[in-house]
Amino acid sequence: MHLDARGIISIVVIVIYVPILVAGIFLSVRNGFARKAGWISLVVLSIIRIIGAVTHILSEENPTNVTDRIIYGIMESAGTSPLLIATVGFLRTTTQFGLDGTTLVIKGLRLAGLASLVGLILAIIGGSEIGNATTQSALNTGTNLRHSGAIIFAVVYGVTVLLTAYCWANKSVILKYRQRLLTGIIITLPFIFVRVLYGVLSSFAPSPFAIVDGQLVPTAPSNSGLAKFSSTSSEWAIYLIMSVLAEYISVFIYTVFGIITPLSKDAVDYENAMARSTNSSGQTLNPAPQYGYQYPPQAKAYATQQPGGYDGYR
Repeated sequence: MHLDARGIISIVVIVIYVPILVAGIFLSVRNGFARKAGWISLVVLSIIRIIGAVTHILSEENPTNVTDRIIYGIMESAGTSPLLIATVGFLRTTTQFGLDGTTLVIKGLRLAGLASLVGLILAIIGGSEIGNATTQSALNTGTNLRHSGAIIFAVVYGVTVLLTAYCWANKSVILKYRQRLLTGIIITLPFIFVRVLYGVLSSFAPSPFAIVDGQLVPTAPSNSGLAKFSSTSSEWAIYLIMSVLAEYISVFIYTVFGIITPLSKDAVDYENAMARSTNSSGQTLNPAPQYGYQYPPQAKAYATQQPGGYDGYR
């Protein structure tokens, strides 16, 4: 079996994402499987990347198989969504017990999470439209849907940066270990920017397919400046740096911070602080000044209502 540079990269992707998949499952078990917790998105992203890599290898073995190339293209563009959803989920976890009662944070996180899902749906539908296209009009429709999905991802990234900046500006009300998670998000954001930028450029690259006699067939490489960002381009270095490495570094940072950050210890500090700051009548006094946090009085009641208790969102 002869593979080009992209095929070899696909093998590497499979190798490096299997451990991320295992780690993501571990973190989901420890911190909660709910999508809004963020950890399960690492599992979804790992599965998407593994499937995408496998189909890319298969497409190189059989270049005339359009289906494999379509699946690979969908996986390539759709993978940005779980990365952004994970980031939004980690921000939501960061604000738990501190900023989660703030209207700006609530609406911002909800909007970002919903928009990420919309972008994912558009990317999948767009890829499916391209794969099933029998006319140039249908092919254009699928391409436009991919464009829309990529633009939405870019907007979500911008909203995420603003929310992260807001959280950092108000980190005095964020619990100790959640501050560490916030630091991980800040470190990761530049790499996510590179990945999102590549996704936008890739979506606007010339289509590698054309309609001939009602059939979808691969086309010859284009001379367009954006052609180097196409999923079928021979310019593998750009793909390796801006897509594979930028995304994997982001995921790796999240995984490391997830493993070394004992979020459950925040619950202990918070519970003890609330106990010391509540009188016999149940009234909240000065909340835990020794920890440097100013917890809202409703936070304890909110936390105890969660199915998983204090240990993350479940």
